[in-house]
Amino acid sequence: MMLSKEISMESRLSPIPATVEKIRSDPELRSRLEGRELDFYVAVSEALANAVTHGNHNDLSRKVYVRYNCEPDDELSILIRDEGCGFDPENLPIPKKRSEDQNLGIWLMRSCMDEVQF
Repeated sequence: MMLSKEISMESRLSPIPATVEKIRSDPELRSRLEGRELDFYVAVSEALANAVTHGNHNDLSRKVYVRYNCEPDDELSILIRDEGCGFDPENLPIPKKRSEDQNLGIWLMRSCMDEVQF
């Protein structure tokens, strides 16, 4: 049986750790993360930070939505959606150094997850 849940978060950076923990604490999801908890934390935190900062531009009247689906075959998919205008992921430069802040979040998400789509 597939489990699908959605939660929302206000467009501020401070609730990100609690939001990630709320998602991670779901027993059905937790069983699928075994051994990859840090990858999950990093990727979801970065995606939420990008949604707040770049998507919603820290606009408190907007929300960020997280939907996760636990499939019967142990597959997990996570959709993070903001209320911004979107962007073209093909036009993002790859960071030359890991110390560069710009576009590092997307690089981290791609490094931590099996697949990332925009």
